[in-house]
Amino acid sequence: MKPTVMEALEEWKDASSNLQDCAVNAMRVALPGIDLSPTPPYCCPVTLTITKPGVVGDGKICIDDDTRATVELDAVPNTVIAEAVDAVFGIAWFDQADGPLEDADPGTYNYDDEQTGAEYEVTLGDNEEKTGRVHVSYVPVPYAVELLDAMNTAHERQQREPADAAD
Repeated sequence: MKPTVMEALEEWKDASSNLQDCAVNAMRVALPGIDLSPTPPYCCPVTLTITKPGVVGDGKICIDDDTRATVELDAVPNTVIAEAVDAVFGIAWFDQADGPLEDADPGTYNYDDEQTGAEYEVTLGDNEEKTGRVHVSYVPVPYAVELLDAMNTAHERQQREPADAAD
């Protein structure tokens, strides 16, 4: 390989590595309590898992070589899912949702973004804890960060609500 080509490729690798680092930072800021974890050999180059109690749900986030995220969170309060999804996407954006998700029955709601190739699936659980899951695949990092931030914001607001009512 020519030295100029090798130099250009090395510059690209450095920029790509910096982009991955920035993606990790953005995810960690959007959803405090997630941190780097060992990445299984079959997975993306970067894996983050929820490591602190009191964070929205349990699960992991992977960031692939193309800086797309896969978010797999379980045990997320239905109210957090509904508030965050409606805030980010608007009302009735997901398939099977005819109105706000806070008014929706338990079940699975989907949205496939044809522009980015991202696949969104949220499940409002019908369990005693009233928790569901958020699984998002192949989403550009900025979109994943926006959703995680909306979930964290909803969770924080809902945690404050009982205290505000007591005042």
